[in-house]
Amino acid sequence: MAEQCFRMKGTTLTSIVLDIIMFDPDEFDKQLAAKVASAPQFFTRSSLIIQLSCAIDATAFELLVTLCRKHQLQPMAVKGQVGDLRETINDLGLSDISQSKATESELSPADESQSQTQKPAGAKPEVNKTRVVARPVRSGQQVYAEGGDLIILAAVSEGAEILADGNIHVYGTMRGRALAGVKGDTEARIFCQQIEAELLSIAGRFVMQETIQTQCWKKPAQAYLEEDALLVTELG
Repeated sequence: MAEQCFRMKGTTLTSIVLDIIMFDPDEFDKQLAAKVASAPQFFTRSSLIIQLSCAIDATAFELLVTLCRKHQLQPMAVKGQVGDLRETINDLGLSDISQSKATESELSPADESQSQTQKPAGAKPEVNKTRVVARPVRSGQQVYAEGGDLIILAAVSEGAEILADGNIHVYGTMRGRALAGVKGDTEARIFCQQIEAELLSIAGRFVMQETIQTQCWKKPAQAYLEEDALLVTELG
């Protein structure tokens, strides 16, 4: 009997949802360029779900996808007002998830999203349990605590990503991305023994490494929301 070649597993992936309200190619190109330039480490090579909140034809849709790829975003799926675009979506190598019941919670300075099940804006999801990880989280790895807090008892490497529906505690050096309150809990916090993070995010609001470096770099720190702004302050 031949050896098994692969396994299929469910996973939680962080994706940006690009909600197309209207499509004017020139204006879209200009606005998308500005958005990517505002946080290139966050947006560049990020996987993208295109949400069609307006009807567009196949030619316009192909141009939309081309412009996304031009700015180093990676469209992988489409939902919303798909209409007669299914053949075009397939030809472009994308997935049609317009019938999916899953929704997304916001992950951006104002209006970008990541693919997690959504609670009403600002609502606090039910927190069930705490996930404890004793090993280092290496570059390229992702750890998610669904329905509760996440405790990391070691370092989080650059290029790694940790997510939690509740709070995040890192009892080591935090060099990767930490996203707390991913289903909308605005009361979630991130605590790090030593902060050198690429990105910190709470309930969709985030700060990049450049901002963190001016505040509590390489110090014990916490991140939290105050009046819809994400603050990073020194602990102790």
